[in-house]
Amino acid sequence: MALDLTGKKILVIDDFPEMRSMLRKMGVAFRATDIDDAKDGDGALKAMTKKKYDIILCDYNLGDGKDGQQILEEAKFKELINYSTTFMMITAENTTEMVMGAMEYQPDGYLTKPFTKGEFSARLEKIKLRKSDLADIEKAIQRKDPLGAIVLCDKKLADKPSNTFEILKTKADLCEKLGDVEASSETYEKALAIRDVPWAKLGVAKVHYHHGDYMMARDMLQDLIEENSSIVEAYDWLAKTFEALDDLIEAQKTLVDAINVSPKAILRQKELARIAYKNNDLETAESSFKKAIRVGKNSCFKSPSDFTGLAKVHLDKGSPTDALKTMSGIRDNFNNTPDATLQVAVMESAIYNNMGQQELAEKALDEATHVFNNIPGTIPTDITMDLAKSCFALGKADQAEDFIKYVVRNHHDDPEILKQTQELFNSLGMEEAGQALINSTRQEVIDINNKGVKLAKEGKLEESIDFFAKAASGMPENLTVNLNAAQSLLMFMQKKGKQDKHLYQTRQYLDRIRKIKSSDEKYQKLLAVYKKITGTK
Repeated sequence: MALDLTGKKILVIDDFPEMRSMLRKMGVAFRATDIDDAKDGDGALKAMTKKKYDIILCDYNLGDGKDGQQILEEAKFKELINYSTTFMMITAENTTEMVMGAMEYQPDGYLTKPFTKGEFSARLEKIKLRKSDLADIEKAIQRKDPLGAIVLCDKKLADKPSNTFEILKTKADLCEKLGDVEASSETYEKALAIRDVPWAKLGVAKVHYHHGDYMMARDMLQDLIEENSSIVEAYDWLAKTFEALDDLIEAQKTLVDAINVSPKAILRQKELARIAYKNNDLETAESSFKKAIRVGKNSCFKSPSDFTGLAKVHLDKGSPTDALKTMSGIRDNFNNTPDATLQVAVMESAIYNNMGQQELAEKALDEATHVFNNIPGTIPTDITMDLAKSCFALGKADQAEDFIKYVVRNHHDDPEILKQTQELFNSLGMEEAGQALINSTRQEVIDINNKGVKLAKEGKLEESIDFFAKAASGMPENLTVNLNAAQSLLMFMQKKGKQDKHLYQTRQYLDRIRKIKSSDEKYQKLLAVYKKITGTK
């Protein structure tokens, strides 16, 4: 069957005008009329924000600025391309670093220059056939209706289509994003019952990880890597598994192996830097933070934490001047966003205190406290802990304890974070005071939860909903509070019927819980109730 691109919206991305012209002509030869082009990453991403393209033909090497891999990762991160979009990577290069980096972000196809019109046509036609069944599923995803998309996947799978694996993988991805561990597990097992596909084996290993079966997850991941060493995501999950088993040395070795396979992944460089720092391997941490900053220069995943992480390494190595210089990189790269301003101020307070410049340290701490109190959204625990450390270092114990209470209130049932909090007090010779503060703050949260649960048990569901809404507003990262807030709403809807307002509020709480701990047993039960109320599987 001849390729027919009638009605397809196409974007061509290449820094050479001749190549853009050639690809345009190929598109026209197959009846395409709606073709745009861009010479660089910024132009391409700008075009994608204005129009949803069906086909994107992107050269890998675009000179200075973003390369094809970075365009693909940012387009996916910002949801500028859809499941049904065809993203074809085109390049004259075939180095392992380039191929693994590009393929890791899963373009739909890969063409090496020079290629013929026939090769171009055959590759696009093959992808088109593979994706033909995804259009209505894609529409549901675009409507932010993942549950509806899953229902559509099930309907299509019942007909045993030729692209069964494509639809199974789409369903598994959707279930995983929802945090529905059981449904994703069933989907992976269905795929494996048909054929021994690596992505499903990886999925089963992830399910074991989420269930806390770390030894089983480790064994499966090691076997998968032995069978196919190019599945880089398996290394990432193996490293996470080793960390869960408190084997940070093996976690670091695993990440090094992954980076040797695919060196350009910025998130993996960040993770290696973090683990190496925990291992007190300052040389590896420094090298990895620097690589993350360099590789991330044009990436949507660059973060102020890359610079503060490097600054901490410099400080630990006795180089406060280098740490201070590193902070200027945040200002140059992040335009004084609240998050960046907070991280700079927290880090500069620690640096100036290390240098004996107490006045500047206190000034930076005051700025950090002001930003902390006014920044929208949640604040990462490590930043709050660093703030507390700076307060203690400058003799502001009461202020430090306020920050510690903020952490404990949001994570009163997280053993790892409570352990880190206690270790901070232990390092200051305040073991008993720390234990007392943690216990009293935890009890405060427990009392709040008990009061809200009591209202629900007494049938005062509307009061319980309002009570937990206020509690969740003050403790947005608290797992138990958000679970109980969602449960009150679901109980009300089971009794009084569903309303859009209550469904919307419930979805917000469930989304928070998914980000905190998607494998939580109560979350899985509440998700099942939510799906029953909304009439989805």
